Amino acid sequence: MDGTKVYRILLVIAGLAGLVCTWWPAASPLNPPIYFTVQSNIMLVAYYVWLLWRGAPSALLKGAVTLFISITGLVYHFVLMHGANPLGMLPDGRGDDVLDLGNLLLHYVTPIMAIVDWLVFDRALRPAWSVPLAWLAYPAFYLVFALTRGALLDPGAERRYPYPFLDVDKLGYDGVALQAVFLTAFFAALGYGLVALHRLVSRTARPAEPIVPAESA
Repeated sequence: MDGTKVYRILLVIAGLAGLVCTWWPAASPLNPPIYFTVQSNIMLVAYYVWLLWRGAPSALLKGAVTLFISITGLVYHFVLMHGANPLGMLPDGRGDDVLDLGNLLLHYVTPIMAIVDWLVFDRALRPAWSVPLAWLAYPAFYLVFALTRGALLDPGAERRYPYPFLDVDKLGYDGVALQAVFLTAFFAALGYGLVALHRLVSRTARPAEPIVPAESA
């Protein structure tokens, strides 16, 4: 088994372990799937399982899951955790170690591993400059999902809005819309950054050698 497959198996294991740790202590098994974190990691695991099985990488799909998982890591670290040291999430016996481990895996380990995979493997892929706009469809869908779900729940319901920057009760729809504009611009810039970095490293990719048929004796 080559190193690429081993790396991707470890990525899938990290994602699955993180999802199990997140689901295990949940008061309701229906709560975790409302989070972008959980959804993006499910998509990441599903893509890499498919890739390990089929062995046919897609620049469109791989770029999409890489962007979504990058959003998960960056928003969690800088917006929700305000840049706190992630090493503080290591199990220490003083809190909910299972959930902390799940957060560490889903917000840091899988995003970093996915970005490394994006830059190191499948460098012969050539993602088009137009694909980051297509990748924005899912974050837009998630916004509609989160706001619709929140509007349908009773006021004061637990986890009515999954993230503080989507909390209509506190920000109002105009405040949420402003947050969405800034986040969309950031996501678009991040998507184009991923394409640019991939194209930069792909210059060192070795072209496939043509197969020369053997001459008949």
